Amino acid sequence: MKIHKIIIGSFLLAITHFTAIAQTKQLTEADRLFNTKAYALAIDAYTKAIEKGETSTDIYKKLGDAYYLNANYKEAANCYAKLITPDLKNSDSEYLFKYAQTLRSTGNYTEADKIMLQFNAIKNKDLRASKFIEKQNYLERIKNIAQKYILTNLESNSVESDFAPSFYKDTLVFSSARDTGFLINNVHEWNNRPFLNLHTAKKDSSNFMYLGSFAKELNTKTHESSTAFTKDGKTVYFTRNNSENGKFSPDKNGLSRLKIYKATLENGKWANVTELPFNSDEYSVANPTLNYEEDKLYFASDMPGTLGASDIFVVAINSDGSFGTPQNLGANINTEGRETFPYISESETLYFASDGHPGLGGLDIFYINLQQENAEVANMGKGINSKQDDFSLIVNESKNEGYFASNRPKGKGSDDIYTFIGDPPLQSLNAKVNGIVIDKTTKQLVANATVTIYDYENNNLIETVSDENGAFTTALNLPEKKYRFIAKSNGYTDAVKYMYSPKNENEIEEVVLELSNSKEATSVGSDLSNYLKLKSIYFDTNSSYLRVESYPDLNKVANYMLENPTVVIEVGAHTDSTESDTYNLWLSNRRAKSTVKYLVSKGVDASRITGIGFGESQLLNKCKNGVKCSNEEHAVNRRSEFIIINK
Repeated sequence: MKIHKIIIGSFLLAITHFTAIAQTKQLTEADRLFNTKAYALAIDAYTKAIEKGETSTDIYKKLGDAYYLNANYKEAANCYAKLITPDLKNSDSEYLFKYAQTLRSTGNYTEADKIMLQFNAIKNKDLRASKFIEKQNYLERIKNIAQKYILTNLESNSVESDFAPSFYKDTLVFSSARDTGFLINNVHEWNNRPFLNLHTAKKDSSNFMYLGSFAKELNTKTHESSTAFTKDGKTVYFTRNNSENGKFSPDKNGLSRLKIYKATLENGKWANVTELPFNSDEYSVANPTLNYEEDKLYFASDMPGTLGASDIFVVAINSDGSFGTPQNLGANINTEGRETFPYISESETLYFASDGHPGLGGLDIFYINLQQENAEVANMGKGINSKQDDFSLIVNESKNEGYFASNRPKGKGSDDIYTFIGDPPLQSLNAKVNGIVIDKTTKQLVANATVTIYDYENNNLIETVSDENGAFTTALNLPEKKYRFIAKSNGYTDAVKYMYSPKNENEIEEVVLELSNSKEATSVGSDLSNYLKLKSIYFDTNSSYLRVESYPDLNKVANYMLENPTVVIEVGAHTDSTESDTYNLWLSNRRAKSTVKYLVSKGVDASRITGIGFGESQLLNKCKNGVKCSNEEHAVNRRSEFIIINK
């Protein structure tokens, strides 16, 4: 039984205060248990009622839902199958969708797709239907996703449910139903498991070691989960049931809704616990995550304006600490299903769990870069996603690693936290590139040339070889991303060309790579960096002092000029945009002059070499002022050029 369903099942996290009710007929008792969200007990009661001959449609709906909300998709599918009419047309549309979802979770994708087509025929305006129709090849798309991840089940997992990890200093804080001896008799009748509290683990040399309960002053007799910390570690946002004095505070229906609370660290203890102003006793607000600038809070809710069971919202955090008005992220992201557990990465990529977008089964993890215009929601692919529920992903993009929770088979408990290592996800497009490699002078085709394709961050993505006609074909998986093509062949210097991938699926791009012989590679206007295969020229941070790592490459330039006494070059120094324009121009000029000074010290006549700083005026990528970029992206722009201006 999967306790995360308490958070994401109906999104009510319904905690009901039970009173003693006299035993009545089996079915009446089963309905009472179901209506009060005691799903684990309701399953047993409905099963006994069926054994006694009860077979109504209502029984199978409720029994199926009880299984569904405890992530037992196989048994849920068996129940839902009894609700589906042979022609499908008279079936309850919502149960058609649930049946399709459970079929995916059992691996029966062919039948699931058949059911979804009928679901679309009945509810073609439903976003879940339209997104399925748009991506009927979703399995092929997921299969073709190039990312490969190395997954590890954390040692800190328990036999209970562990999920919703978050970064806090050098530890992970997560939610767990493990019994630590604290509140030992607290058992939730949704699934007959202990209540959720916050716990922590720390990485040792190879895995994560469980450290114990996190901030006992935050853990109460209600559920606590889903934390988000500010970078300074002094403020936490977290999810808790609506409560008063540590006890459940139910609404008129006996339900204790989810709310987001905020606490601050004072003298090593978490204090000033306050609920956020857009919480309500009538709907749930949960799963907070902060953007990098910490001026926006993203969360999941079923508040008014929600398209489905739960949607992703964003609210502004004002400079005075107050909050704006929550905004729904819209139908590109949200559906009539469940969108929950959002996480915003440093690159403004939104990761979230959903059963409304086409996936492998249960909840899949999806992502979308919020800075890209017209970006599509994309599936994270196999490995991260499975036939079961996969959710609550967080990622450190600079380290290419992250964490998520799953109830897939062979875990330690009902939900386990996994760590993964691999490149950040790339949007999948079947965009085809046809290319040829030619001799720049003769225009003859060059066979057996090695072609390597990099993204603009210099990650090696694809390597291929031109055929006997000098041609090659490849597919790009990044929409509107910059690529660098490099062709190599004996007797030639490298040919380099930049291009952006297509915006549309199945769009074909053409690229021509022209190889030059060594003599042409050192013509006027060419960069010796390419001919001499120079690495970056390194300086100390915010300094014009050359680092010793640069000496070997600068010696290559000096030796070339001494061997070619008529060559005159211009040293161009470039910076990124992380400082002011004026400062960068000043710094790049100083660096250019330092480079010239070094070459002169090696015997090069000062009249044959000049230096100029360009600052950030000639960036190679998008990372201009005001655009958020990673250090690797900025590093592309920190470069030196050695341009031949006379021979």
